[in-house]
Amino acid sequence: MPTEATLFRLVVDANVVVRGVLSSTGASALLLTALRRRQCALISSRGHLDEIHRVLSRPRFARRYGVTPRRRRRLLARLYTLSVFVQPVGRLTLCRDPRDNYLIELALLGQATHLVSEDKDLHDDPNIVEFLRQNGIQLVRVGAFVQLLVNA
Repeated sequence: MPTEATLFRLVVDANVVVRGVLSSTGASALLLTALRRRQCALISSRGHLDEIHRVLSRPRFARRYGVTPRRRRRLLARLYTLSVFVQPVGRLTLCRDPRDNYLIELALLGQATHLVSEDKDLHDDPNIVEFLRQNGIQLVRVGAFVQLLVNA
């Protein structure tokens, strides 16, 4: 479990986690390394981890990237131990894509400092960016967050 002294409390979009699993290089992989080293606290929920599992269970990932059931189980077990769990209730309706509301709710409930996502809908909506800012949450792309880590 991450300590209270952890500087960054993150909600990480499932797609960013998946990219970090599929490639050992790049910003997403560096972010996963920072999580494993407990440089950041991961805020998550059962539904969030289920989404990561569903995406990694797609047959093309097994074929193309060698994501075996065993590898998936190990990854999910690791994420489970690294996570601070919150339970979203699904009441937010801020996003154009309703499936993105849970990320914002995770960030609010978990008192995140950052929401790490590449989702264009989130970044391009000034109302969402401002709502998050007013709640002390910075919406950042994965590359920008890794830069923050390097400079911290």
